[in-house]
Formats: sequence, structure tokens, C-alpha cells
Amino acid sequence: MTAAPVVCRSCGAAPHEGARFCDACGAPITVSGDTAEYKQVTVLFADVVRSMDIAAALDIERLREIMTELVNRCAAVVLRYGGTVDKFTGDGIMALFGAPIALEDHAVRACLAALEVQHEAARLAADVERRDGMALQVRVGLNSGQVIAGEIGSGALGYTAVGEQVGLAQRMESVAAPGGVMLSESTARLVEHAAVLKIDIARVCEEHVGHPCCRS
Repeated sequence: MTAAPVVCRSCGAAPHEGARFCDACGAPITVSGDTAEYKQVTVLFADVVRSMDIAAALDIERLREIMTELVNRCAAVVLRYGGTVDKFTGDGIMALFGAPIALEDHAVRACLAALEVQHEAARLAADVERRDGMALQVRVGLNSGQVIAGEIGSGALGYTAVGEQVGLAQRMESVAAPGGVMLSESTARLVEHAAVLKIDIARVCEEHVGHPCCRS
């Protein structure tokens, strides 16, 4: 039986033997294993608002250029704050903070990364508006909790996280305001000592039709 080669889970590059960090992107190198494990993480989803409209309006090469630049900037931010890019979603990313490397402050790191993702998106949006006359905006959602993380399949994209908490993070992204960051209650509890949070009553009510706060 031949062992699969070690590759960087963030960028897919093959590091030199015995390396602890990727030569290409600097991400920590962890050896692949066959077992999954429970991890306490914060999951981040970032996605372009009305991406289909943008795709329909732009030349395909220009679209590729914009999306490549966006995901590269987002990935760089995630790595800067100790996170791992789990996957590219075509017009966004999913990232993990707290897996495969455990982080006690995974929620705080994810929040800082989310704010910087929006900063980078706004910088890119200014260029897109100037060159293409298109409005580029990103939604970001965060959720914290226990997931099962490990190798699914093989290769650079084999490591991922699954579980209810991943789906809830994606749900947070889908209801975030364009240009905004939406936190789940679990993430908010973990960062309330370090962040100023705003409750978006209108969006909360949209998600809880029939709740007493919606009946007035």
C-alpha cells in the first residue's frame, strides 16, 4: 500500500520532506490521516451578492479575473488569521477556524477575518465599479460549534468539516446584508467580550415569522 503524498491543504503545493509550513503559502502542514475527529470551530462562508447577474453582464475572461482576485484576497485573509480554506464555492469560499489546528480564540479570529474580507472586497469593488460599472458586494456568515473534521476522499481538497454547524454558517451568510457580516448566537456569545455587536431586528424577524417581536 502506498501512502498518499503530503500536500498543503490551503494551496495544494507539495512541501519539502519534514516541512512544518508550506513553502508556497506559509500555511501549517499537517499529515493526512484516515480518522476524522470532533473539533470546536468557527465556520466562515463568504459569497458574492447577485453573482449570476454579474456573470451575465461581464465577459467571461473579466469575470474569471475578478473572481480569482476576490478568492485570492479572501484566502490570504483567512491564512493571516490562522484559518484554513476548506473549499472554493465558485463565487466565494468556506473557511474553518479551529481545524485542523485547534485555536482557543477561533471565533475572534474568524470575526477579524470576516471584517477584513469585507475590507478587501470593498477595495476590489471600487476597481470593478470604475472599470466595469458593476456593483460588487459580498455577504459573510459565521457560526461556531462542534463539527466532524477530517479527510473526505484524497488530495489537496480532501480535508473538510461536516455537520449541522456548517449548514448554519451558510445560512448566516445567506441572510447577511450585502457588505455585512452575520453571526449566529453561538459565535456572538464567544466574541461578546471582544466585539461590539449589532442586532439586525429586521433580518431576525424575516427568519422568525410569527415570533412575538414580529407582531406589533
